[in-house]
Amino acid sequence: MLWLVVPLGVLIGVVGLGAIYQALATNRDRLMFLPPGKVIQIDGKNWHYQVMGEGRPTVIVDSGSGGTHLDWQLVQPEVAKFTRILTYDRAGYGWSDLSSEPRTAEQVISELRQLLREVEIEPPYVLVGMSLSGLFSRLFAYHYPEEVAGMVLVDVAHEKMYDETPVEWVELNKRLEGLLTYVVPIMGRIGLLRLLVTFDSVPMAAGLFQKFPPSMRPLAKALYSQTQFGKTFAQESAAVSISMNQVKQIRQTKPFPDIPLIVLSAGKPDFDITQDVLQKLQELHADLANESPQGVHIVAHETGHAIQLDKPELVIDAIRQVVEKVRCSSEP
Repeated sequence: MLWLVVPLGVLIGVVGLGAIYQALATNRDRLMFLPPGKVIQIDGKNWHYQVMGEGRPTVIVDSGSGGTHLDWQLVQPEVAKFTRILTYDRAGYGWSDLSSEPRTAEQVISELRQLLREVEIEPPYVLVGMSLSGLFSRLFAYHYPEEVAGMVLVDVAHEKMYDETPVEWVELNKRLEGLLTYVVPIMGRIGLLRLLVTFDSVPMAAGLFQKFPPSMRPLAKALYSQTQFGKTFAQESAAVSISMNQVKQIRQTKPFPDIPLIVLSAGKPDFDITQDVLQKLQELHADLANESPQGVHIVAHETGHAIQLDKPELVIDAIRQVVEKVRCSSEP
């Protein structure tokens, strides 16, 4: 039995050392990288948010799966020149505490509204959603149309995305979601995720970090290496289908508000996106633009999924257009 016991003991030792390394490194990161915004306690949990600029309507920005307020650091200062803008870290990301609640769209918008009340950011809002958070922004507008004056959607997920895209791509993504649900939290706890992120050994993450300015990359890597990041990313992956169904159901029973709406689509395939999938996603985004009589669909031909990092000026301009239309419509 020695041939079995020795490797098992070595494995247990490596895992134990990895967990200790991860705990120490996470504490070090917390001391080294302080939150750039404000941290507020709500029901005993810390929430991190950052407000810049003045004026109304206030722009409320949400990130894609795994994203933090950092994703908008090329956009937020520019938008702050013409109105007030709030970015924040959803529960479990960045400097916001973990949540034990399922990370569904319904739960996320409930938490966001509570945050906005606590920090006294009054409606109406211009909501900006990117990727997964496009589901959150739209569900917010369906539930609370009187609070939403405009919207910008940045290469967002669609509730019919798995129904109308090629079966092979859907199966691949669902298998990946299932894998992430179980594997990423373990990798996070034992320090393996931190190791891979540090040495740019995760192609998707490495490509994302290259989009950040060099001065921001150490902080971005630290946030993606946190133990809570792995757990939260898995929770959100497990809830994607539920969030899609929540939007499907409400779309059948409630009209989308008649508001200024700009939907941006990636024009270049990246990650696991093929040209066929990209074209279908663009068609689904056109469908979203048609939800509002004031909707406009724009394809960003020179950029992939992370438009706010690849071509931030496109997102800034879309937000500016929506804000100006909102202001014009509110004038006597």
